[in-house]
Amino acid sequence: MMYTLGEIAKLINATVIGDSSIKINSIASAVSATNTQLTYVVSQKYQSDLINTRAGGVIVNRDLLKDCPTNALVVDDVYLAFAKITHYFKQQVLPSNGIHSSAQTNQASIGQNCTIGKNVVIGHNTTIASNVVIEDNVTLGDHAYLHPNVTILQGCSIGDNVVISPGVVIGSEGFGNARDDQAHWHTIAHLGNVVIGNNVTIGANTTIDRGTLEDTQIHDGVRLDNLIHIAHNVIIGQDTAIAANTGIAGSTTLGKRCMIGGMVGIVGHLNICDDVVVNAKSTIDKDIKTPGIYTGIMPLMPHKQWQNVGLWLVKLDKIVKHLNIKLKNLKD
Repeated sequence: MMYTLGEIAKLINATVIGDSSIKINSIASAVSATNTQLTYVVSQKYQSDLINTRAGGVIVNRDLLKDCPTNALVVDDVYLAFAKITHYFKQQVLPSNGIHSSAQTNQASIGQNCTIGKNVVIGHNTTIASNVVIEDNVTLGDHAYLHPNVTILQGCSIGDNVVISPGVVIGSEGFGNARDDQAHWHTIAHLGNVVIGNNVTIGANTTIDRGTLEDTQIHDGVRLDNLIHIAHNVIIGQDTAIAANTGIAGSTTLGKRCMIGGMVGIVGHLNICDDVVVNAKSTIDKDIKTPGIYTGIMPLMPHKQWQNVGLWLVKLDKIVKHLNIKLKNLKD
């Protein structure tokens, strides 16, 4: 799909500042975009990315226009405009049955009622059980084993010696939405993929969302239990293990050799360093920069009460020190 900046401006009700005839073939992040790609910048937080971008066009508001080094599409609500334009660059996969003639199956063992799309490449000595769906342009490595009812959506890449349990969905749409001024939601079409390394195991009914613009990444040797949700743009480092019912929100990075207990909730846009252990039912809501064992469990309570409790919890060590000094003075 190819659009000029002028055509894109009409689709999102933007004003073009610069060359409206520039042709755009895809959307990318401000950091990685080239002169044939479109990007967006939502706030001053990403000012340096905007200043250094090489994109052919940038969706910005008027406050950021002065920092834009290239052609600009000026709108009032950048995130909403981005959400709308993503759908014009989303490649749709048409429903199909059986094994497409362009698929390279390399004599894989393929069960009944499987669907394998266009330009799929399957490695040697791979086994695909019944009712598996593999959409267009997927790459699957050697010695993989896909259990029944696995779904791998378009464009995903999976390495060697990967075991995927029943009911897993890889490459599902991420949960990204933008609200308009009438409080209606507009879904963001996710244009990235999922890239899974070698020697990975994925438990039953786990879901891994595709990235918004960049790829969601599961590195070599990762172990995922059943019923885990991994959101868009998450990166999981080598040899990390995650227990059942854990949810990881978008754009969070886990380091190498981490161990995450069951029912852990990890907030988005965080960085967790290597060699971190998180105990079951914990909530991670800030970066972890030091290896070690972490626990964060509290009983449910009204939010206002939790704010007060949290305020005192972080002061407990200071209170204890103060009381110890008082006691020492009394004894003296």
